[in-house]
Amino acid sequence: MRYKIALLLLPLVVSSCKLDYTPENAITYTNAFASESELNTTTSSIHFYMNNCMDAVSVLTQAGLRADETQSADELREWNPQTILQSGADWTGVYDMIFEANLLLDNIHRTQGLTEDRYNYHTGQAHFALGLGYFLLSRGYGEAVVTANSKDIRIYPLSSMLEVVNKGIEHAERAYSILPTYDKLRSVSGGTLSSKQYASKGNAAALLAHLYAWKGSIIDLYGISGETSQTAYQKSVEYSTKIIGGEAGAYSLVSTPEDLCKLLSNPEANNPEEIFSLAYDKSRSNTAVTHNDVASAFAMWPVDKTKTLGDIATASFRLLKSTILTLYPDASDKRRQAFFYKFNEAHVVDGKDYAIPYKFREAVFMNDASAPSGLSFVSINANYVYWRLADIYLLRAECYAKLGNEGLAKADLNKIRERAGATAYPRTGESDLKLAIFREREREFLMENDSRYYDILRNGYYRTELLGKFQQLSASDVAGGALSLPIPQSAWQDRDGKIVNHRILQRKYWNPYM
Repeated sequence: MRYKIALLLLPLVVSSCKLDYTPENAITYTNAFASESELNTTTSSIHFYMNNCMDAVSVLTQAGLRADETQSADELREWNPQTILQSGADWTGVYDMIFEANLLLDNIHRTQGLTEDRYNYHTGQAHFALGLGYFLLSRGYGEAVVTANSKDIRIYPLSSMLEVVNKGIEHAERAYSILPTYDKLRSVSGGTLSSKQYASKGNAAALLAHLYAWKGSIIDLYGISGETSQTAYQKSVEYSTKIIGGEAGAYSLVSTPEDLCKLLSNPEANNPEEIFSLAYDKSRSNTAVTHNDVASAFAMWPVDKTKTLGDIATASFRLLKSTILTLYPDASDKRRQAFFYKFNEAHVVDGKDYAIPYKFREAVFMNDASAPSGLSFVSINANYVYWRLADIYLLRAECYAKLGNEGLAKADLNKIRERAGATAYPRTGESDLKLAIFREREREFLMENDSRYYDILRNGYYRTELLGKFQQLSASDVAGGALSLPIPQSAWQDRDGKIVNHRILQRKYWNPYM
C-alpha cells in the first residue's frame, strides 16, 4: 500500500477552483501547513485523488452494466476468476486519498490564523474523502484496512465489512455536521466554489444515505449479527429526507429527461439535480478525459463524429433496441426519446437494430491531420455526476420498501415515473414493489454511472441479474468474498514478491485461483 506519492508534474494553482490537481510534492510536513494557502495544497491533493478513485472498482462497474454486447469484457462479466485476478484491480488510489485526508487532519493544527469556518471547510473535505474512501472499499472489497492516521506505519490486518462501513459512516457524519450547504462553500480567496465535487452538507448527506443503505443490505445479505438492518435503512431514509426536504441544500428535479440530458452534457452548467460529481476539466491538457467511464464505454456515433453508424460494433458496450423496448415498456416514457438518438428510427448494422446512446451529447476532439475527418475523439464532455436527486428519491423508496412502508415507497417511485411520463406504480402486471424500484433505477441511470452492480447486491439479485458464475454462487462462495474484488496482492507483498504483511490473507473464495 502506497503511503505517499512525490510528484510535481504541473504547478498547483492554490487559489483555483479546478479539481484535476497534480498531487503535492514531498515536503517537510512540519513546514507545509503554516498558512491556509499551504494547507490548501493538501486539500487540493485530496481532490486530485478523489477525482481518480473510481478506478479501484471499475471491474465491478463493468460486471454490473446493463448491456447486450461488449467489445472485450465478456469474460469479466461472466466473472471468470482468472480474468478478474488478471484485471489488476487495485485499491491503491483509494488509500492515496485516505492518506492525504489523514495527513490534513493530523497537521491542520499547525496552520495559523484559520477561522472556524475555514477550519471546518478543510477538515470537512478530509472527513468526506475518508467517508467516501471507506464506502468504496466496503462496496468493492468488503474487508479492507482501516488506517489510524498518516503517522503510524504499522502492519494492519483486514477489518470486517461492518467495521469498514462503520468507519465510513463515522467520517461522513463528521463531514455532515461541520460543512455548510454547497452554495455557502468558499475558496481560499473567498470566491464561490461551483463544482459539486467539493464536499458540502448535501453530498455528505448523500454519502450517508448510501452508506446506511449499504450497511443494511450487507447485514441482510451476509447474515451479520450485532446490528440490525432495519436501523440502518431508517438512517438512510433520514439522510435522504434531509436532501429531498432541502435541509442539506437546495436541490430539485430537472423538469424533463430531455433537459436532464442537456445538463449532463455540459460540465459548466448549473444542474439543480446534481449532488456529487467528479469534475472534468478539459483545459488541463488536450488529452484530458472525463472520469465517467460508464458514459465513455457507450460513446459512439453520432456523438463521436469521427465514427459512422457502421462503426457501432467498435463501441465498448452496446444495447439492442429490443432490450430498450422491454426495459422502458411505456411508449409514453420520455427517456426513450431523450436517452437514445432518434429512437423511433431503425439503426441496423449486420442485421441487428441497435439503440444509439444519446444521454451524453457533447464530445471533445483534437485536430489530427492523419485522421480522415481531420479530428480525433478525446472524450465525452461531461462531469461524472455520481449522485443526483433522482438517485436519492429511488434509494429512499428502496429503503421504505424494506421497512414495510409501501405507501411512501410508491410515492417516491412515482415521483420519478411522473417526471419521465411513465405509468405510475403499479403498472399492469407489476406486483413486486422492490423489483419495480430496482428496475426504475436501471431505467434512470442506464449508461450513466456504476450503480447497477451495487443495486443488484443491495437487493440480493446477483443470481438473476448478473451473468456466468454469479448465477452458480453458493452461500459459502458469497460468504467467502465472491461478490467482492479479490484483495490486491500489493496489500501483503512488495514488487519482488516478498511478504511484507503477514496479517492480510486473500479472501477464501479467491485463494484457490491465486
